[in-house]
Amino acid sequence: MYVGIDGCRAGWLVASIDQETRLHHGIIQNLDELPAIPPKLCLIDIPLHFADTTYRSCEVAAQALLGVKKRASIFFTPHWGAVYATTYAEANRLNRLHIGKGVSKQTWNICGKIKEANRFMRDHPTYPLREAHPELSFYYLNQRQPLLSRKSTLEGATDRLEIIARYADRYPQVIANTLKMTKRKDVKPDDVIDATILAIRASESTLQCVPANRPFGTQDVILY
Repeated sequence: MYVGIDGCRAGWLVASIDQETRLHHGIIQNLDELPAIPPKLCLIDIPLHFADTTYRSCEVAAQALLGVKKRASIFFTPHWGAVYATTYAEANRLNRLHIGKGVSKQTWNICGKIKEANRFMRDHPTYPLREAHPELSFYYLNQRQPLLSRKSTLEGATDRLEIIARYADRYPQVIANTLKMTKRKDVKPDDVIDATILAIRASESTLQCVPANRPFGTQDVILY
């Protein structure tokens, strides 16, 4: 089994592909439920490591791959002190102290999930969980060209579903069925699409990493 995970309002959207290449979706409230899902590889769209005195080189390299128009889809992970801050003001102060720059509101809003992922990695060091990024995955499958459409729009969803359909033409219908069975207050369409593309990439032998030519298990790497 191969798994892709994306954060959602209800917790985490989990996409899994079994040995018959059947796609399934489910929601877990927290990552501690993952050990019940034993994959060969699990890719998650959340930072698994922190910045130190500079931003992580994998995120800098990932932004360079996507180019000027799409680099903003890659968030810079803050210093661990900023992630564990109790207020946005404190996070800004600590990140400026250690890295020289503040924390965006978008990044602050996912700090809870960054902390949860960090705890999971500490408590389950042998679980095959690796950091990945959906936009990099679509970039690779789109002949190394970034998708310029925004994933939250109908155009963006259509562009991404077309790429997913090249892998398995039945998968867009599975995604549509999942969206019918879930509420938008819990799961957005791009949550399901992003988790699905990560499961697809986890299952393929062409998996890449940025920066290139680094072992997949090292800290400063994003898979795609």
